Amino acid sequence: MRNITFTPSLVVTLACAAVFAPACNTAPKADKTYTYKEVGWTLTVPSAFRVVDSVGVEKMNQKGEALIEKSTGTKVDNSSTRTLITAKKGAGPSFFTATITPFNPAVDGDFATSMNAVKDMIYQTYVDQMAGAVIDSSSAPEKLGGIDFDGFRMSVTMNGKKVLTMFLLVKFYKGYEFGISGLYTDDKAKALIRSEEHTSELQSHHD
Repeated sequence: MRNITFTPSLVVTLACAAVFAPACNTAPKADKTYTYKEVGWTLTVPSAFRVVDSVGVEKMNQKGEALIEKSTGTKVDNSSTRTLITAKKGAGPSFFTATITPFNPAVDGDFATSMNAVKDMIYQTYVDQMAGAVIDSSSAPEKLGGIDFDGFRMSVTMNGKKVLTMFLLVKFYKGYEFGISGLYTDDKAKALIRSEEHTSELQSHHD
């Protein structure tokens, strides 16, 4: 079995594609703003979303790890990754999560090559876990807080109906693999998640 380090953003995304996320903390009465100094990121979480606690995140990660290892024979190592936030909407699977993982190109290799391998693994795991589904994927740069990220999106259609859309935004940023990912199952959840993306702020830097 191969060993590879993956961000929990990938792991959680895969887990939520197959099972509902665990219970979350109480929903806030209003939108709430969070700031993460490691990457200079500020975001506002819509009040319709509930933040998943550390126990819930760990359960999601474990389910995702099992799916990856079963589908690809790859051992997942998330020991160096920190989940900044995971939040989900209602009782369904719509959610988003953000993580940072230290990344050193001199040790870990080319960042773009590594992320292409991640995309291939996401696609293959969805194919293996969702038999009979039509899965379409696309990659294109996307802006977050005015900064370009490597964007990856995948839509899943079953019996002629789109059932979910998965997204991954990732960038080598301030010495980290900075990833934001999730999925949505309806237009309302999509609009809320996209609003979170558009209102995020990132401090510029000069590495």
